Amino acid sequence: MISVEVYDVKYIILLMAGAYLLGNISPSYLLAKKQKNVDIRDVGSGNAGTTNALRFMGKKAALFVFLVDFFKGILASYIGYRLGGLDMGYLCGISVIIGHVFPVLLKFKGGKGVATSIGAMIVLEPIMVLISVAVGVLFIAKFRYVSLGAIVGIMMFPAQMVFHGETGISMVISVLLWLFILYTHRTNISRLMCGEERKLGEKL
Repeated sequence: MISVEVYDVKYIILLMAGAYLLGNISPSYLLAKKQKNVDIRDVGSGNAGTTNALRFMGKKAALFVFLVDFFKGILASYIGYRLGGLDMGYLCGISVIIGHVFPVLLKFKGGKGVATSIGAMIVLEPIMVLISVAVGVLFIAKFRYVSLGAIVGIMMFPAQMVFHGETGISMVISVLLWLFILYTHRTNISRLMCGEERKLGEKL
């Protein structure tokens, strides 16, 4: 395996651009178009992701959406890791997440990046991610708010980085990832504070 430092800027940009375009693939958008002939971003929360797919199309559709978003994160980080080492894996990981949230093919309006973030990071830090997911699931089970579980779960990732004394690109990207998730969930945070957020299982 070769360290990212040996590659020139053009090669790094090429890998990151490829990861970004991979993130543009939106299973919730495509499935809603095929099944309902509707843009999923025009219904419910307006989010092209798993939770909105669950409320609008049901459990099977939501599972399909989650798995595709999850595995595109895995694929991007794995390719980056194999071709350029851990740092390149992180760069490709954050790129696929950005591509999911701001897809140029869908006029920069995508999902919130949780499933893709889990997939991208689990390749690079599997134990930390599993702990983060476990904490997130516990919060969802306790309070029935998917958004709260996502925010707290992702927060655990940089917290563990700090605990283990991680530095460099991995630490920077883990913090950026959490801030990014906070940004994509800003309307959810507002609804949580006002007591207006939908709980898991509530229909549109």
